[in-house]
Amino acid sequence: MNVAALAILEGRVLLDAPGRLALEAIRVRVEQRLHLAPRLRQRLYRPGFGFGAPVWVDDASFDISRHVRTRPVPAGGGEEALLATCVELNDRPFDQAHPLWEIWLLTGAPDGHVSMLIRFHHVLADGIAALLLLGTLFDSAPEAPEPQGPPWTARPIPTRAELLGDALRRSTADIGRGVRKIEHPRRALAPARTLFRQALQLAREGRAPRTSFNRPVGRQRRVVLVRADLEQAKQVAHAHHATVNDVVLCAIAGGARALLAGRGELQRTLELKVSVAASVRAPASASQAGNLVGILLVPLPIGEEDPIRRLEQIARATAERKRLPPYQPAARFLQRAMIRTMNRQRRINLLMSNLPGPPQPMYFVGAKILEVFQIGVIQGNVAVQVGALSYAGQLNFDIVADANLVPDLTVFANAMTEDLECLGATSHERE
Repeated sequence: MNVAALAILEGRVLLDAPGRLALEAIRVRVEQRLHLAPRLRQRLYRPGFGFGAPVWVDDASFDISRHVRTRPVPAGGGEEALLATCVELNDRPFDQAHPLWEIWLLTGAPDGHVSMLIRFHHVLADGIAALLLLGTLFDSAPEAPEPQGPPWTARPIPTRAELLGDALRRSTADIGRGVRKIEHPRRALAPARTLFRQALQLAREGRAPRTSFNRPVGRQRRVVLVRADLEQAKQVAHAHHATVNDVVLCAIAGGARALLAGRGELQRTLELKVSVAASVRAPASASQAGNLVGILLVPLPIGEEDPIRRLEQIARATAERKRLPPYQPAARFLQRAMIRTMNRQRRINLLMSNLPGPPQPMYFVGAKILEVFQIGVIQGNVAVQVGALSYAGQLNFDIVADANLVPDLTVFANAMTEDLECLGATSHERE
């Protein structure tokens, strides 16, 4: 369960005089920023039964070289070799004895560019929080001054007495909240009413249809990138009373349509279900680290050939579903139950995430960031995931799939590109 991003950088700034990657200088620059994101020097500590839940503690053995590393990409392989390297690196489990993040600087591109794979464990950050963490490492100008922080010293792990006291205070606070709910029953029942309405909605959604890519995923992954123009997507959305997210979903539906058509599974009335990651952050928690995400279930009219009619149907469906809060199985037993049943679930066919990135170009250690992409995850019996990320006028997609279940992934990607171009041409005709 990793949150990852791939950035393509102008390489010359990151090289030393002989033309090699200036790795030690980059590590120094990154470490100078870590006081802006203290969580990046912390690890999870499990105190044991009766002493409370896991807590974040400073890693006394923190070593920046463990987290900022380099790897050459096989020569001559181009973007496909780069993405295969990212898949390999992102598949590695984190060492939970240390902070759960890594930066990999990938060299060897013939154009002189350096690629950067940044990955966090999902417990450290969801997509929005990951962007906030990245913001501490990036600059809006190539020669921005280095932020000065105090010398860092690891704080000691809390004693068992301190952990026990903290657990008791939390339990007391939970009891207090329970009492206050009893005193205000209408307010206390509001979450239950919302949960009940969501359960009814989930029941009305019905089961997701069976497809050849909804089978338990294996260990082999493949990633393909798709590039689009953000302003054009906004124009398309405006012309059809939709949102950019609706345009993204329409393109995903086009990709799935082509994939299933090529496999002989396309039907005129076919409607797939996509799980759309949605932030549940309140304004007060907009800058909070951690994982605050729910999902929306959106039907995709795969049987609709016309991208315009498909977009309009999707826009109506998303508008209806936004009236309720996103589904969020917050209770631990519900989360565990969901994980145990993911290999045989019948609620969703596809996974999708759409994040707003910086609207202006950013820089890493003085090097301009040319492109940024999400690198998502697949799980259970959902073998295709699409991530969208806007950046400096671009709308960039990554498509992650099980390499064995979806060997024809380029069919999906090419159809997405064709639909986006078709929608863009139609919006220009209306002007």
